[in-house]
Amino acid sequence: MNLFKRKQQLNEYQKVQRKINRTIGSTLIYFLIFQVGALAIMMSLKKYAGFSSSTLHQSGLPYLAAITAGFLFIILISTKKDWQLYLHAGQSKMKLKTFVELLLVLMAGQIIASLLGQLLELFFNLFGLSVLQQLETATQHSQSWSMFLYAALFGPLMEELVFRGVALRRFSQINSRLAIIASAYLFGLYHTNFVQSPFAFLIGLVLGYTALTYGIFWSLALHVFNNFILGDLMYFGLRSFSTAIASEISGTILLLGGLGGLIILWHSRPQIRKWLWLHQMPKSTLKNFFTNKLLIVVTLAVIVLASLSLNPA
Repeated sequence: MNLFKRKQQLNEYQKVQRKINRTIGSTLIYFLIFQVGALAIMMSLKKYAGFSSSTLHQSGLPYLAAITAGFLFIILISTKKDWQLYLHAGQSKMKLKTFVELLLVLMAGQIIASLLGQLLELFFNLFGLSVLQQLETATQHSQSWSMFLYAALFGPLMEELVFRGVALRRFSQINSRLAIIASAYLFGLYHTNFVQSPFAFLIGLVLGYTALTYGIFWSLALHVFNNFILGDLMYFGLRSFSTAIASEISGTILLLGGLGGLIILWHSRPQIRKWLWLHQMPKSTLKNFFTNKLLIVVTLAVIVLASLSLNPA
């Protein structure tokens, strides 16, 4: 009996590992298609269409083309049953009050990520390096219609499909808590930016919970709101003010919203504890994910890539 039970446990472990490997592998291939595709298109536009470096920096065309290639890959690896899983409506109905609360929690993530960014800057300063260039990359606004379409709509759409569709739903077949943590980790990891990755991980937790509970449409709505309303729209709306005043207004809005989100999280402690209790996860499940060999290799590779864009302090 003991031998039979150990064999069952081994088979279950191997099954979980295969699912983890396939999911990480799928997101990795998408990431490579996107990165290599965008780079190849930039080089082609510069060589054959006469695009300058500054024009390419502001253009969203390479990224729009790259996510199209990535979307074709997702179509290639997904069955009809997979699409039904990705687009599952969720277990609960979204209410306006809940949506606003989730928006405020997203803004709280920006406050936490901002503090982490300052700590990272102090840490890298010890080695004569700075993350300020990465901070500028993470907070830059759209300078063209093509970049606006990518950053505010099509980028979030593809990221939700990949991370709250493919990754979240596949991991949810193992464990719901793992699904949220693992998909958020991959979402943050593939931003390849020491400043942006922690923020992406934090909002990935919120978006993962939203998609799992209410459906991917609502996680997409939150994602678009974050990129469009709190990003480009706020920036364009404040262009008539001086840089100092615009920065003060936007900073105040994000601070107040973020504080509201922190208060909501504090008062939601009983509900959070209840959710965690209902979705318990064996310690070995999370360990199996973070000790996955492919994930370790990808994580180290991303750290190297992010390190290459550090600047002297």
